[in-house]
Amino acid sequence: MKLATILMVIGIGLLGFSSSIAPYKDGALFMERYMALSAGQSAEYWQLREEMLTPKFRLQDYGGTFIALAFGLLLISRRGWRNLKAPNSRAALLAVAFASPLLTVVAYIFDLLLGFERQEFPHWADSMGIPLMGVPLLLVVLLAWAGAHLAFLASPYRSALLSQAASLKANWWLIGLAAVTAALVLLCVSVGLYWYAIPGTVWLYFYLSLAATRRSN
Repeated sequence: MKLATILMVIGIGLLGFSSSIAPYKDGALFMERYMALSAGQSAEYWQLREEMLTPKFRLQDYGGTFIALAFGLLLISRRGWRNLKAPNSRAALLAVAFASPLLTVVAYIFDLLLGFERQEFPHWADSMGIPLMGVPLLLVVLLAWAGAHLAFLASPYRSALLSQAASLKANWWLIGLAAVTAALVLLCVSVGLYWYAIPGTVWLYFYLSLAATRRSN
């Protein structure tokens, strides 16, 4: 609880401090040099932007990450690490299987909109409509991926402690997926991409739940 509170305070502090900082060291100079670029000079634009950026956006990202970590610790502390379990019912696990792709797609859309808001793309770049057109296909692919892994569900379904997945007798494919997902979540946290770390954590819970219930049965 104390750690969660500390993380929350740090996150709020970072967000508050970032709000007092301008995005660019010299906004007028940035726009002047930006407007002097010709269409197609994307590399030059990104170099200019990188040179002129202040820590504002990075502080915002880490602030949100600290707050997300605080909420995650609060949820876990209610049960305790050792008492973390797979969903209590098959229907609840199906809900997790659906939520994982949905949250991933939401994170992707949020990433695009945030990049647009932060001027990560020059005005001559392709419109937002092109990457957004791929969202339905991405959702279908991820739903199919999650649905295919429901084949690992044991019958009859019985909830189990997630710790049961940490065994050489557990399904190696699911454990491998969980290990890769955990590494990606840690990477996202380390660079402040909380919007991808959140769905990544749900995917991790999904894989561990499948592995634990299968091992238990």
